[in-house]
Amino acid sequence: MFIIKNGIIHIGNGDVLKDWDILIEDGLIKRIEKNIEIENSKTINAKGREVFPGFIDPISNFGCMDSTFSIKDHDEISNPITPDAKIKYAFNPSEIMLEELYKVGITAIGAAPGNKNIIGGQMAAFKTWGSSSKKMLIKEPVALKGAVSNPVKESYGKNQIFPMTRMGIFSKLENYFYEAAKSNEDNIVKRVLNKEIPLVIHVNTSAEIQALLNIVKDYDLHLVICGGYQADRCIEEIIHAKASVIVGEQTYLTAKNYNETDLKKIADIQKEGGLVSFSLTGDYGPEGKVKYLWNAIGFYRAGVDREDVLKMMTINPAKILGLDHILGTIEVGKSADLVIYTNNPIEYYSSRAVYTFIGGEMVYQEGDL
Repeated sequence: MFIIKNGIIHIGNGDVLKDWDILIEDGLIKRIEKNIEIENSKTINAKGREVFPGFIDPISNFGCMDSTFSIKDHDEISNPITPDAKIKYAFNPSEIMLEELYKVGITAIGAAPGNKNIIGGQMAAFKTWGSSSKKMLIKEPVALKGAVSNPVKESYGKNQIFPMTRMGIFSKLENYFYEAAKSNEDNIVKRVLNKEIPLVIHVNTSAEIQALLNIVKDYDLHLVICGGYQADRCIEEIIHAKASVIVGEQTYLTAKNYNETDLKKIADIQKEGGLVSFSLTGDYGPEGKVKYLWNAIGFYRAGVDREDVLKMMTINPAKILGLDHILGTIEVGKSADLVIYTNNPIEYYSSRAVYTFIGGEMVYQEGDL
């Protein structure tokens, strides 16, 4: 049992409570009040410190590819359409623990197949701390993942296998959904077509986004565009399709190719009721955990309100992954996934994480080796 005392609590929905307490018990948030006092509880003085819901990276390859990034167990490139491949079987707890994502406050991820297949497989949500895949698994499947960007052409084109072009990629995707809609077979794509889980597609250019939207317009599904470096060039179409956007990693190689992305314009999709988030993962895999905060600061510098940026790190990805009933905000009854910072890391890069809780367990305290 822990009591976090007198913190500046960012609920995750835009509300902020100053000098309030949080009671953590049995892995859950039990009370959010002022002046909670319980004998024999462990107390953390959070006076002047900022308390956030655990951050969620909604599209991540961490834990699903060898720590040297060489084996790449998350890409089944024997066929460009592999909807039955399940990322949960690629997830390795020891690999993700090496990344220590929890040390910047990332407490959950949407583990995903890579970007080399048109339909790459089924995503799953995992905690970033735990002793086994079973204990870290939150929910699966949370989405069906695919891609229509350059890595698909590179994977199959070098072997002279269809599809080798954007024309081939979109033709195959269009036919896949056409045949799936006609079929009476109960499978994962039917769950997408019934809006039980979202379709997450990695896409970069505005031309790719518009082609994708044209294909899915005839189906009532929840589309999530990830990567989305030119999503700002087709905002109206995205809003009309009621699609969500997960902006890919912004600070490494992708930044050189897509450095004219208007982050403020993409973030404004939230004003129309859309869901916007961002990820550490770019075209060819994930970047280091600290860059997660650089991406958050990037949106803030672009003029996005800090609490709106926080939504992109917490409640929005929770909603995209279908986890908002247990994660994404600091509310009574939700899992006690929390991070405490010296000041707001969305505003100040000098801010330091001092405590991280996952499922009510303190998994990190500043100074721990």
